[in-house]
Amino acid sequence: MLDGLNNLVGILNGPIWGVGMLVLIFGSGLFFTIRLGFFQFVHFKDMWSRIIDKSNSESGISSFASFCTTMAMRVGTGNVAGVAVALYMGGPGALFWMILAGMTNSAVCFTECTLAVLYKTKIDGQYRGGGAYCAERGLGWKAYGAFFAAFFGIGVACFMPAAATYTICDGFKNAIGIPMWISALVVALIMAVVVIGGVKRISAVASLIVPPMVTIYLIVTVIILLMNIGQLPSLLGTVVKCAFGSTEALLGGGVGIAIQQGVKRGTFSSASGMGESSPTAAAAETSHPVKQGMANAAGVWLDTVIVCTASGLMMLLTGCYNTQFGYVGTGAPELADLAASGTNGVIFVQLGCRTVLGGIAPLFIAVMLALFSFTCLISYYYEAETATLYLFQGKDKEKTRKTVIRIMQIAMPILIFIWGNIDSGLAWNLSDLALGGSTWINMLIVLALSPKAFALYKDYEEQMKAKKDPYYNPDKLSWKGVDVEMWKEINKDRIAADK
Repeated sequence: MLDGLNNLVGILNGPIWGVGMLVLIFGSGLFFTIRLGFFQFVHFKDMWSRIIDKSNSESGISSFASFCTTMAMRVGTGNVAGVAVALYMGGPGALFWMILAGMTNSAVCFTECTLAVLYKTKIDGQYRGGGAYCAERGLGWKAYGAFFAAFFGIGVACFMPAAATYTICDGFKNAIGIPMWISALVVALIMAVVVIGGVKRISAVASLIVPPMVTIYLIVTVIILLMNIGQLPSLLGTVVKCAFGSTEALLGGGVGIAIQQGVKRGTFSSASGMGESSPTAAAAETSHPVKQGMANAAGVWLDTVIVCTASGLMMLLTGCYNTQFGYVGTGAPELADLAASGTNGVIFVQLGCRTVLGGIAPLFIAVMLALFSFTCLISYYYEAETATLYLFQGKDKEKTRKTVIRIMQIAMPILIFIWGNIDSGLAWNLSDLALGGSTWINMLIVLALSPKAFALYKDYEEQMKAKKDPYYNPDKLSWKGVDVEMWKEINKDRIAADK
């Protein structure tokens, strides 16, 4: 039965992740980058400064908490196991396209998050927003918004957690031999405790875990980089050659597969265009939508350009990777057996790390993976909850809304336990299906509303040039569907001071 399901999901993923996806994400990223005047380079310093705003309120969380919650989703399975899969499937050249995709994807993320903040509203006293809210409030597409909320909610609650859960369990099994089902049970129980606390507890846990886990992981990568610094120039040459089609030494399979795997895993890791980051962006307390868009764009750089590159270099510099084209790495004796069995993924990173940390490396990576992937899981829950609130919004549906959320808080940990005990191929295919399908649905909304994001960016730049702290005034710039009264309340002091 599971084999049949895996085959079906694999067939569906074919057209979803084909050439059309490359054009959609890469093309949109280039278009937004050009249309926004290469903002991610022009405002590079400003982009990073928007992360550290810690002002919050009863209705919203701080920009920093929102950033950490979003990074909880981004810095996860895709940054470790996903990069390893990309190298195996696409060769070293996939890393080049992954980095480039991260740079352009930041423009996609900026646009969707800016729009999510613009069209957010209050439900049960808290800010809520995202793709579905943008579809209804910004475009008047209520039915489309409901369809997206249902698809997205089911995807992030039921299917996206599959890869993250499997990766946690597989990491501890490889490191210290803990049976998969025990790890899955522990993760499910901890998950239940966190999500019952709601968005405030989710953001608090993310703010506590994300900064140190990313820092520690990058420190280890820098150590590996320094110990193998002599190999770096030739390695970078190999990456570029494979990116543009070299099949030398069985390292690559051509430019097409390198681009596909790089963009696919870069998109999976950053979730740009999928709509995953927009619900958390909307929850932030901020004076201007572009501020939160900037913070989230910086998050894509941290996730894909920095952390994914760190994982890729860890494997490439130590020679601890294989490719599907026949290349067998020389960095560890186990690689030959892994190549024979077709095994790939987390084990490559663990072997690469072992060259520096020795026998403790598998446990170190398992712990890092557990933190990376668990923060993904709690972020998935928040996104699913936001979709549920959209589908059952309104005073008359308050009881139904709370009942559905409670059911989800129980059902999602149960599903997490199940996903920790399935085949790795099925886990990744289910996650790819949810991500790819949501991306196609969400990007139509983002593209249709993108002129609003461009106008907001222009307003932001004009205020920056005037040496002002930018804020959004709906009396000067607004559109149908924007919660004008909410924004006037947010910025009432600033609006009054400018009169």
